[in-house]
Amino acid sequence: MPIVRRSYLSGFAAAGTALLAILSLAGTGCSNNPYPPGESSANTLYRVLSDDPKSLDPAFSYTVDEAYVCDLVYPSFYKYHYLKREPFELELNIGAAEPLREKAMVTVTGADGKTKQVEGERYTFKLRSDLKFQDDPCFPGGKGRQATAADIVYAFKRMADPKVQCPVAPFFSDKVVGWEAYSKGFPESDDAGARKAQYDNEMEGVRVDANDPLTLTVTLSQPYPQMRYLMAMHFTTPQPREAVEKYGDEFARHPVGCGPYYVSEFLPKQRIVMTANPNRFKAFYPTTGAPGDAEKGLLQDAGKELPLAPKVVFNIVKEATSSWNLFQQGYLDAAGVGNTNYQQVVTASGGLSPELAKRGATLNKDAQVNVYYCAFNMQDPTWGGLDEKHKKMRQAVSLAVDSAEYIDLTLQGNGVPAQWVLAPSVFGYDPEYKNPLRQYNIEKAKRLLAEAGYPDGIDPKSGEKLVLNYDNSGITPAGRQQVGILSRMIERTGIKVNSRATRPNVFQDKLLKNQHQFYFYGWFADYPDPENFVFLLYGPNKRPGPNSCNYANPAYDKLFEEMRAMDDGPERQAIIVKMRDIATEDCPWIPVYHSVSLSLAYDWLKNNKAHPIANDYNQYRSVDVAKRTTAQREWNQPNFLPILVIGGLLALGTIPAIGVVKARINRRIRVQDGGDA
Repeated sequence: MPIVRRSYLSGFAAAGTALLAILSLAGTGCSNNPYPPGESSANTLYRVLSDDPKSLDPAFSYTVDEAYVCDLVYPSFYKYHYLKREPFELELNIGAAEPLREKAMVTVTGADGKTKQVEGERYTFKLRSDLKFQDDPCFPGGKGRQATAADIVYAFKRMADPKVQCPVAPFFSDKVVGWEAYSKGFPESDDAGARKAQYDNEMEGVRVDANDPLTLTVTLSQPYPQMRYLMAMHFTTPQPREAVEKYGDEFARHPVGCGPYYVSEFLPKQRIVMTANPNRFKAFYPTTGAPGDAEKGLLQDAGKELPLAPKVVFNIVKEATSSWNLFQQGYLDAAGVGNTNYQQVVTASGGLSPELAKRGATLNKDAQVNVYYCAFNMQDPTWGGLDEKHKKMRQAVSLAVDSAEYIDLTLQGNGVPAQWVLAPSVFGYDPEYKNPLRQYNIEKAKRLLAEAGYPDGIDPKSGEKLVLNYDNSGITPAGRQQVGILSRMIERTGIKVNSRATRPNVFQDKLLKNQHQFYFYGWFADYPDPENFVFLLYGPNKRPGPNSCNYANPAYDKLFEEMRAMDDGPERQAIIVKMRDIATEDCPWIPVYHSVSLSLAYDWLKNNKAHPIANDYNQYRSVDVAKRTTAQREWNQPNFLPILVIGGLLALGTIPAIGVVKARINRRIRVQDGGDA
């Protein structure tokens, strides 16, 4: 009998041991925290990028995702005030004092090859004396050296290098004295020695002051007030030549700057970790803000040294669903709101869902400095031209496009109807202005079409409908839906809209080669100056420049040239109004909307105020670590039910086995007692 008893016990013990092992494993190793042990329990910011940055080279990087990283490594002479927005306010960053701006007579070479004297201007910039590059092997002993004016001069030379392909080079090339000649001095081949020798040469219009290594001068051939905005971009940051030459092509993923953070870890397709730079210069959280900021708690850290969080982690997450899941689990501090999660976030009345509100989330709606628009190719024989007939044709289409309806159907109502090129918060924008051709009126549209010779959209000569070829990249279901909505609006006039959808790169190529007729596009400001919007209709900027509709009106162009050299004020405002009236009448564009960005943030994220222009704002943020840790623990409790079910099934599965063992043992006992073999 002892044999039987031990068999029963060993069977149950095996099941119990297995169940205890499973529970033990669940208690110790089933955490879904995606971060290294202890990291999320520190003052670390967690953000997300949709893909690896293509480049972190400050002379080339031009996307918003890249700028989130780049602008924390590479500080500029100016920066945007973190809290003040209307209007945007520039303040010194690595600059020691406001630059000296003075008139200067300069010699330029005209298109005819002859030289002449013109009135330009000279800027004198002086840098702080406490600028020091991060520690890096490119420097002797691996210790970062002082950043000087020569490092900004080198940045200008890199922008002029055709091989670098700097996207903002056109902003400087026609203004900086000697730019074109210096650019042509680079070899067309990949001769490293010749290229290095050119960098040793002087650029006439950008020089270090002979008496002060922290001062440089930039001489322009024309007045250019927007220079201050370009000195607030990472293209004009100090760039160490040692790093560029040491790392070569890898410099795009090995940034070396003097900003508040440095890149301490870059795991492609996984994450980028930024750590507070021990060599950073002293910078502090603002002590003043916009009206209402104090009441929102945005001045509680006034005067504290930056950055407030010692580490920022950018997770590389391509799928919007995955990002949304991380946010719901508390492993992201903030999240965007788009088609993937809109229904879960926003109620029918436009507010935040009760479930998210209960979790301490807030819904932020921020107007962007941009404009989305439809436009005609003004060189197209059917729809282009400045004669009355073609004007009326375009005006009819404009009256048929209902901005409010488009915003409701494609953006869930999150947008501002656009009346012209300029976006809100930019000087010259008039919130009271109502574009007479942007007030939806289908009857007036039909009347204009009839006056242009197309009653009910019909060409009386052929009896066929007037066709508008809509070039677009709407090849996804969402894209096709948007194309359909806009097409149906226009077809209310009787015009036939023909969608010509292609892949995005093919669509861009069609615009570049003037193979388009009508299209939908968007523009995000490089800097909040009206010049950065109205130049989209400046004739000399036609393709391959930013004027993709090829609009050219000599009256508009003359006013633009006068306006761009002026500082903000009543005279500049009056010229902008004249430009607006001319372009509205010609109707090369149909302004549709300015977008409103929706985002979520948990209440443990402090000083959360997104900036629509600047991308360095993560240095002003921090987290309430205790609150975040508590939430993560509560929202990610282990679910033991599946494990218990498995354990129970395992235990039940041992019962038949125990029965078999018991029968065999009883049989053996009976044989031993004299039973049949």
